[in-house]
Amino acid sequence: MQHLSALGCDTTQDEFMKTTKLIRTELAKDDKVITYTELRKRAIRKEMMKYLDANDINDEIVSGSYDLWEEHRHMAAEKHLYPDTLSMLRELKECHQDVVIAAITNGKGNPLKMDSIREYFDYCVSGEDDDVFPLRKPNEGIYNVALERFQELCENKGNTIVMDEQCWIHVGDDLANDVGASAKCGANAIWVDLEDGYNQTASKRDPNAPQPAWSTATKEEMETRKLMNEQALKYVTERVTTLEKLPMAVQMITKSVFQSS
Repeated sequence: MQHLSALGCDTTQDEFMKTTKLIRTELAKDDKVITYTELRKRAIRKEMMKYLDANDINDEIVSGSYDLWEEHRHMAAEKHLYPDTLSMLRELKECHQDVVIAAITNGKGNPLKMDSIREYFDYCVSGEDDDVFPLRKPNEGIYNVALERFQELCENKGNTIVMDEQCWIHVGDDLANDVGASAKCGANAIWVDLEDGYNQTASKRDPNAPQPAWSTATKEEMETRKLMNEQALKYVTERVTTLEKLPMAVQMITKSVFQSS
């Protein structure tokens, strides 16, 4: 908000989110889908138009404001990493020498842009990518792209990969997006349902509960998501309540998979 204020747009966080949700609700009425990047850019432009002359607003200014937001989004994510994140990632890499770790996200959060954790990730697939959008989670399209990039990565390293001989584990906090969707594509799904001390926002994704400030989901989307969450419970392979338990869950799954193959 400080950047927009410096440009003469004295909007607030609440007003910006209200505008963002309004744009998304209007699009939903016509079954239109846009990227989250475009959604935020439209909100930035709409807020600017409340305070600035239209001639003072152009694509360069809007894009620059969005780029600054994305940069700070990664800075905030890195600042607020769970305390046991690094030790968990380090243990995964040490215990599984051949592991390939990818991030699969609907938005633009990319661990490869975060100094403290980028070394643990091999690639990132975003729902904003040209070869993914609009097939973001829970659509299986984003997972198919992730598998294709895994094969490409291995081929570029000169490795021949037989997918049936691999152990694919998907880790996520969202039952519908992560557990149900990935399991349907062949993954062993670990549900990260963290203890209250983590202040995990996934537990607040209920249509009858206050939503996180960043959420732009409509009431209808939340109702649909609640039903999908209930259906996804049967696809949980392992459930962990702390990040330190994640390596053991991975170990149990890999042991089971390779013993039965």
